Amino acid sequence: MINYNFLNKLSKGAKVFFLLLLLCASAKVSAQEKQRQDELKKERTIRGNRFKVFNNYVNFGSGLGRSIESNKGWNPTAIEYNFHIKRSYFMFGYQRTDASGFLNKPKQNRMNDIHLCYGLRRETKVLNIAYYGGVSRPWGVMNDTLSFRTVGIYAEAQLVRKLFYDVGAGISIFGHYNKYFPLFGVRIDIFLSGAYQGKMNADSE
Repeated sequence: MINYNFLNKLSKGAKVFFLLLLLCASAKVSAQEKQRQDELKKERTIRGNRFKVFNNYVNFGSGLGRSIESNKGWNPTAIEYNFHIKRSYFMFGYQRTDASGFLNKPKQNRMNDIHLCYGLRRETKVLNIAYYGGVSRPWGVMNDTLSFRTVGIYAEAQLVRKLFYDVGAGISIFGHYNKYFPLFGVRIDIFLSGAYQGKMNADSE
């Protein structure tokens, strides 16, 4: 049990000092929290258009992949949602070894996977650079007979050259390790972000 009797033994001046100390500490914490919240709302103005500094984006595309064990080539297709919680970035995505299963009879070997990753992101007016790593949940068929469902590790590096602040294209280099279908490769991705906030108000110029 905490003994609060020491408060009764303090002089009136000491009690006032102690109270002011608590109020100052509380005000400092509140000011720091407000500053962090304001930073998350920061905007960048480009040619009269407003863009959020902290924003979410989608990337999707297709490319070339190679199985680590069999050295077989694939054409992986993926779509990924990249989002932030406060200052931390995350990615939730879906990838398939090829699109043949959507259009016609799938190949003998195929893998789908969903992945959730934590990442680091740096964005400028012309570039979007991000690195992600996390866990995946792959499933698929081996040799048209063996169905599998397992857990794996997924990592990806993204480099995008922007056409506009919120639209661009680039490459994503990825690696996916699991015991059935380890895969690595590179994709050509389209980049679309939700940074645009509208035109700058005349009063703000």
